[in-house]
Amino acid sequence: MKKCLLLIFIIFSVFKISAQNFSLNHSGTLYDSFENPVEQSFQKDFSRKYAITILPSLFMFGNFEGEAQTAFKKYAFTRVFGASSFSDFSKKNNLIYDASLYLFSFKIFKTTNYNREIGISLKFKDEGNINISNGTFALLDDFSNFKQTNYSNILNSEGINQSYWQLALNYRENYNERWGFGAKISLLNGSLYNKLDINSSKLTIDSDTSYTAGLQGQYKSSFGTDNLSYSKLLPNLKNFGTAISAGASYTSKNGIYLSLNIRDLGFIHWSKKSSVYNFDDNFTVNGANRLGANNRFFSSFEKILNVSQSNENFYSLIDTKTTFTASKDFDFYQSTFVFNKSTFNKAGQIALVNNFKKNAFNISINPVYDLVSDWNLGSQFMIKSPNAEFYIGSDQVFPTYYFSKGFITKNENIGNGNPRLSFFIGLNMKFGKKMQDIGNADEIPGLNDKETGFVSRLSPRELRRAQKQNRAIEKRARKSDKRNRKN
Repeated sequence: MKKCLLLIFIIFSVFKISAQNFSLNHSGTLYDSFENPVEQSFQKDFSRKYAITILPSLFMFGNFEGEAQTAFKKYAFTRVFGASSFSDFSKKNNLIYDASLYLFSFKIFKTTNYNREIGISLKFKDEGNINISNGTFALLDDFSNFKQTNYSNILNSEGINQSYWQLALNYRENYNERWGFGAKISLLNGSLYNKLDINSSKLTIDSDTSYTAGLQGQYKSSFGTDNLSYSKLLPNLKNFGTAISAGASYTSKNGIYLSLNIRDLGFIHWSKKSSVYNFDDNFTVNGANRLGANNRFFSSFEKILNVSQSNENFYSLIDTKTTFTASKDFDFYQSTFVFNKSTFNKAGQIALVNNFKKNAFNISINPVYDLVSDWNLGSQFMIKSPNAEFYIGSDQVFPTYYFSKGFITKNENIGNGNPRLSFFIGLNMKFGKKMQDIGNADEIPGLNDKETGFVSRLSPRELRRAQKQNRAIEKRARKSDKRNRKN
């Protein structure tokens, strides 16, 4: 294990960050219809039959809360640890994150009656919830941060990170003019799983150059203490699971559109080749005042892990969310209320999405109350027609700006408050024939057709007969038009 366990979590937090994207709720986009299965992505009489992803839809967001925020940003920007001023080494810092990347999505407007839609999608998703103590950050920075000889439970930390592939089949339809229903069935394939629980710890400063750490807890991993590589992110034939999503919608007489979606209720079964480590031991790190002290710390940690290593299978739940949305159109303005809550962690959001529309252009300004990070401001720019859509935005505009600026300049002191980042982008297109009711159709196949079949066109005799019939049709049409004008 070349890379430390806690650093694995921090590395994931920097690159794979949580998706929330309230701006797209009730937007009629392809993404919204796959995330919330009751939502429509086609407009009857205007949209074409097929919808497909052109630019993979990327969504990410993350929030880090605690006294170690400066240390976190310093590592995220420079890959170097630096300790903040801590009031209590045992206090925890919380990181919640979740990202999704739709690599492929394809949907069919099956029928205009009942607005039936069916689709398939492939998505990569990463999610996690981590609590890291101040003492952990202080030790990784420099053990001289500790002025006492003995400390108890200042290294206690816990965290879980898992990433997986999701192959999903969606279906939705209207029951009547008021009610609509949708569902999604998913096959899951787990890529990475890491869960670390340090339940008890002690730290003893032995001298100016060494310390002894005692750790007790459990570590579960889908790849053990092997090096983390991108090949482990690829689909495999070992870790399978399933998930379901369902939703219902109602349109009131005064035009208020309501929807409720329960998203991704499911689990992953991790294979019997997964590793479980139950550890309870002490180890000493010498040369703690020299370069490479962190590597020596985690090499020693790896040794006590391998003493108790076993292979066994286990199950993990994926992040299930419940989303309630209400919206109403006022010509150029659409107001959308969104309540979103995770089932298995404290993450949740309340948002008011204010969409201002002019032809195909849409700009939204969205105040968001986050149950973890308090108030945020989101915004989105969208170009949307019945057969194409491009969108880009953020649900945390100012924190994202400051975090990005700090990353570019390698300055962890830029920006106030908790480090947060949110970003989403996507491009989808529709093609095929227009899906129209007969009463509104531009063309009605089979009515007064002049065209002949392929076999008829092979015979000169049949071709002459078809041409004669077409002339007769045109003559009757002219006579009919003349009678209509006289009347």
